[in-house]
Amino acid sequence: MSSGLFPTTNVRFYTLGCKVNQYETQAIREAMEKKGACDIEGQKGVRCDLVVLNTCTVTEDSDRTNRYWIRRLRREHPAARIVVTGCYAERNRKEIESMAEVDAVFPNEDKAVLAERLLGGTVSVAPAPGSFLPLSVSRSEGHTRAYVKIQDGCNHVCSFCKVTLVRGSSRSRALSEIREEVLRLRDAGYREIILTGIQLGAYGLDFRFAGSTIRLRDVIESCAEVDGIERVRLGSIEITDVGAPIVAAFREIPKFCPHLHIPLQSGDNEVLRRMNRSYTREFYLETIRRLQAQVPDFALSLDVMAGFPGETEEQFENSVELLRSVRPLKTHVFPYSRREGTRAADWPCLPPAVVKDRVRKLIVLAERIAEEVRGSYFGRTLRILGEEKEKDAEFSNGRAANYLKVFFKYPRPAQGCIITLRLEKLYQDGVFGTAVD
Repeated sequence: MSSGLFPTTNVRFYTLGCKVNQYETQAIREAMEKKGACDIEGQKGVRCDLVVLNTCTVTEDSDRTNRYWIRRLRREHPAARIVVTGCYAERNRKEIESMAEVDAVFPNEDKAVLAERLLGGTVSVAPAPGSFLPLSVSRSEGHTRAYVKIQDGCNHVCSFCKVTLVRGSSRSRALSEIREEVLRLRDAGYREIILTGIQLGAYGLDFRFAGSTIRLRDVIESCAEVDGIERVRLGSIEITDVGAPIVAAFREIPKFCPHLHIPLQSGDNEVLRRMNRSYTREFYLETIRRLQAQVPDFALSLDVMAGFPGETEEQFENSVELLRSVRPLKTHVFPYSRREGTRAADWPCLPPAVVKDRVRKLIVLAERIAEEVRGSYFGRTLRILGEEKEKDAEFSNGRAANYLKVFFKYPRPAQGCIITLRLEKLYQDGVFGTAVD
């Protein structure tokens, strides 16, 4: 039995980065609450004993943001102990430990036992190195939709990316555990499940050594079979993992949402080759066109990078052209960021002004395309899952199955309600609709 590093009751949690990090923070929160800790978010005037910061390291900006938040949290909670975990802690532990504001640092693999490390208690089963972390949740903070982590790590080694360095290779969660968690979330009132991971399409590949043929399609189907769950959505998936089983799932599993986030990164074949991305622009375009042709109301979101080392103006224009061709509903544009330990880190970078200008051009184009895509739904009637109304917001909002954001007036709280709306006009980052039921 351990007394823990910081026996405490009042805790604040902060999360930077991806949906996987958000899920893992929630799992840590629930584990600490079971040991008597109290999450005091939103409680004014209450003493904070401990701060847990879950970090990201996907870009250089992420690293700066981590350091900013460490210093800010010390100012905001001068008497609290500050604990840092997450991907930044994997590769930059010594740097974090050298910061006077930090009291303890834990790598990702300690997240499953962080409650015991901090608050005390016996660690019943310590995760084996390289295994799927035994984390679980029973709620998703502040959301109508609930995230379920089913996979971790990545088998790709992109020349610009640190994910494999900080998360390792792909590991999958047992389907029985996924199903149990979905049942808990259903019982807690959630109606949409978002399956999340680092490389979702690699789910089950590590099971093949035990003779298992379970893959991502099986997870989608199993979650959709749960009564009370209205929607099952994927968080993100690589274009090379969108094969026939996934395309068929859209036709055969009505609860499977017709939306995918599929990173593009570049629309130029030579840049993709140097990025070590295992597809071509032609393959990406062909796959998206197949989805758009075979899946009613299919919507695409994607990531695209500007300013990869050596990217010429012509190669950049190939990304612009491909963006126009696939017409995403939402685009995340980001500049190349040098990451130590990656192959691209040793390649000469483009002038910052050139990268900044290319980012600006992509953002302008992406916003125009998104408006046109949203406008194509005017006059249509879609079913919306209402979300929690933001404080002081004039209208309620929710998401269609294809992730289109819709604003509307409603006479009562709309969170968790399935509402049929006729879409009429652009509004903010979505479309405004009128209830017809």
